[in-house]
Amino acid sequence: MNTIKPSWKPNPGMPVGKGETVQQFFATVASDKLEIEVAPWGEGALKVNGVQIAQVKGANGSRGAFRDLKKIAERHMRKRAAVPIARPTAH
Repeated sequence: MNTIKPSWKPNPGMPVGKGETVQQFFATVASDKLEIEVAPWGEGALKVNGVQIAQVKGANGSRGAFRDLKKIAERHMRKRAAVPIARPTAH
């Protein structure tokens, strides 16, 4: 069974540390590509396969936004893993 907990990696092409404007993180779980973008003022968004599924505002900085979105991503992946895959029936 594949793990459903994403392993997040920062986008190496974007600046990090003090003075950054937006940080971007990527993870892959099975065939799903996840992306988190966070801003230092506590806003962020979570995308799964290019579709935004969640956003946060008013978190305690970029770390708080990342933490909130990370939890949402883990919850989303657990729900997806619990849904059975429809299999075609033979005629």
